[in-house]
Amino acid sequence: TQDEKLRKNFKGKPEYVEHLMYFLAREFREIMARLGIRTVEEMVGRVDLLRQKVVEDNYKLSRVDLKRILFRPYTDASVGHYHRVEQEHGLNKTLDMAKLLRICRPAIEDKKPIRAKLAINNTNRVVGTMVGSEVTRRYGTAGLPDTTIKLSFVGSAGQSFGAFIPKGMTLELEGDANDYLGKGLSGGRIIAYPPRKSVFEADCNVLIGNVAFYGATSGEAYINGCAGERFAV
Repeated sequence: TQDEKLRKNFKGKPEYVEHLMYFLAREFREIMARLGIRTVEEMVGRVDLLRQKVVEDNYKLSRVDLKRILFRPYTDASVGHYHRVEQEHGLNKTLDMAKLLRICRPAIEDKKPIRAKLAINNTNRVVGTMVGSEVTRRYGTAGLPDTTIKLSFVGSAGQSFGAFIPKGMTLELEGDANDYLGKGLSGGRIIAYPPRKSVFEADCNVLIGNVAFYGATSGEAYINGCAGERFAV
């Protein structure tokens, strides 16, 4: 822990962790040396170097057979055994990349107030986070003046709506949201309420999912409805 008052309750020291990692690395090198391997990459896929431990005196363990898991089919040199192809995360298809960054560019670059209203559905995840990262990258923890960026959404938000948004950003949601709304909230403001035409009682119905505001450190949130489990952990 970084809190000195709490740190005194622990006998360990940071140096102990450092030494442990050095010892682990040293033993790792010794094992690799015995196997005739120079790099970790060379070990990937080398199931021929693995042996199943035999436990005769345990009924369950003695019956475990890992031969099929440890079997390595023949492949030629063109087949890689570790990361060779970059993963396509589909970031260009996100709402932030497709629309929000362009809409919010004047606010990010010149601190000009931005107001926009968009539709949202539950396949739109982590909405607002990329915009927030650009704000933080440029202005640090100070962020932008209050409500410089105000984005209003209508519909059902996907996971992590408004995650990590900094000061100066306000996200308003008319509808409902999945889990992790406001995760890591870092100074921004999130407002969520049921559809204006809904006839149900807001305080008796779930509006946002589980684990809302997980790890949030600062900011404001206004939720007109019930939240799921592990709220504001």
